Amino acid sequence: MSRHRFVCLLVFNMVAAIAAELPAQGPTPESTARRRFNQVFVKVIVPVTSRTPKQDGSVVESWVAEQLKQLGESEYFAVTDWVPVCDGLFADDIVDNDVWDGRLDGKHRYCPVGGDIPERENGRLSVSVAGWLPFGGCEANITLLDEPGNRAVGPVQILVGIERKPAKVDERLPYVAVIIAPPPQAVVTSHRDAE
Repeated sequence: MSRHRFVCLLVFNMVAAIAAELPAQGPTPESTARRRFNQVFVKVIVPVTSRTPKQDGSVVESWVAEQLKQLGESEYFAVTDWVPVCDGLFADDIVDNDVWDGRLDGKHRYCPVGGDIPERENGRLSVSVAGWLPFGGCEANITLLDEPGNRAVGPVQILVGIERKPAKVDERLPYVAVIIAPPPQAVVTSHRDAE
């Protein structure tokens, strides 16, 4: 029995030594392409109304406040931090882009909201944040240059008809802020790699 164990250990060590000497497999073109995409982050901003009273939340950055002022909003609060939105540009991508659960003060004031990047081409990208109300058709669609540092704020709109045109509503709906960040850095595996 001990001879059998010795032979098994010997074979295992030989296989491990041979495997350690084999060259590492290079990254696939898809994994390399993923690292080159700029990152997209969104933040949900809600105007203060009788239905959505002001509450504590994340910081609203000065550039967001300035754009909200240009859109006519004076009182608002953030209900999310910066949330990453991924795009499912590859066939094997499974993307879970939950942005906000729709709760204010523990109550469901809105339906859950999800984000997507339906288009990324010609140096531009489109960000869609949809959900909000139970009957659907409510979304914020923002298109901007796909360059780090670009940012924008857009309103949530109720889109109707086959043409998906914005409908006029009396109720003030939330806003979505979008910012583009550089692609993620390569993973550092040792101090030597970081130098």
